[in-house]
Formats: sequence, structure tokens, C-alpha cells
Amino acid sequence: MLGVLATGAAMTLSLPRAAQADDFVTLPSGIKVLTIREGEGATPQPGDTVEVHWAGFTKGYQGKRIDNTSVRDEPYEFKLGSGQAIKAFEIAVSNMKAGGIVRVEVPGELPDLAYPLDRSQRFTGELISQDLKIYKYRYGPQPAELGGQRALDFVLDNTTLRPFNRTLLFDIKLLAVRKQR
Repeated sequence: MLGVLATGAAMTLSLPRAAQADDFVTLPSGIKVLTIREGEGATPQPGDTVEVHWAGFTKGYQGKRIDNTSVRDEPYEFKLGSGQAIKAFEIAVSNMKAGGIVRVEVPGELPDLAYPLDRSQRFTGELISQDLKIYKYRYGPQPAELGGQRALDFVLDNTTLRPFNRTLLFDIKLLAVRKQR
């Protein structure tokens, strides 16, 4: 948040402090979470349907954007605890309140918390876009554009990369929690 300080006739802008590595909290699972904004709404429980905006990036290899749903205003929706989303999303969202925003770092050394390295486990085999050859991921969130899927798949499939180069970053905003009926 940009602050403005008024001192007499002159105004001074104060920029926010950049996040530091030790601002992240490492959860027992091994993912690192930085709370950007605390939510004030409901905390989701297993079985609840959640709606999130997310932006994802490869961290360790070239910082490529995977996707950003807020640009298209197409939130990602999944049932918490159902295995529809990668484990890092499940863990992060289960610790949030509606309206909250977190940055999640999924260390490449913990591939079980992200997308499977094994392509037969990562994809369902179904094409979701014939012309662009975008394959459906078994676990969400699904990159919507070919460039995002290619960046993510390159990092996951490249056997010459060390695990730290497979680290992923996600910014997640919990938009809504629909309680299980």
C-alpha cells in the first residue's frame, strides 16, 4: 500500500517495504506462505466449494508467468479436500479467510505438493483445446493459455533442472466460500 505523509506544504510518498525471505511462514507441509492481506470472511472447511483468483509463476527458472485468472475475470473453483486442486492450493486455502490474499512458494524439492512430474499422472489425456494442443491437467489450477502450460511443463519435464529450479509461486485471493450442504 502506498502511503502519503503530509508535512506542511510538501507531501512525501512512502513505498511499502519489499517482502523479505523471512516474512514467509513455513508450514509443516513445507510450503512457504506470506499473508499479504488477512481476510475477514468465512474460513473454508473440507467439502466447501471455494472460488479463488490466482496468478502463478515459475520462480527458480526464468520467472515465467503460468497464468493469472484476475486478468480474464475467470476465477478457479474447487471443492476443498476433494483432490481437485494441487496439495499446495488445498493447504494454503484451508488456512485463509474469504477476502484474504496470500503468496505461496512451493519448493521444487517437494513435488508432491505441486503438479506431478510424471506426465501420465499430470494429464488426463484429454485435449481441452484442439487447435492449441492444451491438455487437461488432472489437478487444478489449469493454465488457460498455451504459453503458461508450456512454461510450467518445461520446468516440470526438464530433467536437467535441479529441484530448486522447479519452485513455483502462486498468489491466491480467496473470493468466496460456499458451505457444504
